Amino acid sequence: MPAKTRGMTSLEIAIIVAIVLIIAVAVGWYLYTTFVASTTGQPRLNIVSAEFSASDKELNITLVNPGPVDVQLSHVELAGKTYPISSCMSGEQTIQNNVIKLGQNATCTASIDLTLTPGTMVPGRVILSGGQSFPFNAIVKP
Repeated sequence: MPAKTRGMTSLEIAIIVAIVLIIAVAVGWYLYTTFVASTTGQPRLNIVSAEFSASDKELNITLVNPGPVDVQLSHVELAGKTYPISSCMSGEQTIQNNVIKLGQNATCTASIDLTLTPGTMVPGRVILSGGQSFPFNAIVKP
């Protein structure tokens, strides 16, 4: 008796279609998220200067937001320790919620409880509310 060739059953076809759909959705999601990430603006921050006053125990950082989006400062790290930002000023105006607008210059201040030697430089970072960090070296003034 000759062997009967058997085609695929409907269950086998359904399994293959489901696997193809899962792969198609995964590839589509990857492409979509890659495209969205490349078109949204990432925050940037230029740190013009950073000075730590050893007598006042105060860190002054001069910043510029070159864009393309507004940035909100969260805190600063100096010599490996985290400190809150006490105030930010743009000229004579106080900046609310530490949000530096696109193209705005700002001077931000933080109280630091460190004893540092004048004339040295101390590494630090400005941390944004989104978690991005921007490094700087602060010069220690008497």
